[in-house]
Amino acid sequence: FLAKVKKIVTSTAKHPAYKNKRVFVVGTVYPDGRNKGKEWVAVDYVGCAIGDMVVCGGAPGVAKEVFGLDLAPIRTLIMAIVDKVEYKDIK
Repeated sequence: FLAKVKKIVTSTAKHPAYKNKRVFVVGTVYPDGRNKGKEWVAVDYVGCAIGDMVVCGGAPGVAKEVFGLDLAPIRTLIMAIVDKVEYKDIK
């Protein structure tokens, strides 16, 4: 899904799976950048920054595949930074 990076998540105690990883709050957006309203917590995999439009996603076993972790409370990854969106609105 498309999202905009909103905030950095900071915590004093965290699961070991999050060690050396940046975690953000992302908000879902339409292709034109308008806010959809739903927010997710996502682990950064690409080096994004606050304000970036990104592609997020995840599936069962994503943490094992991407980070080599057997068990981790990671549901959503930031997988790409969007440079440009081209779409045609079909009505």
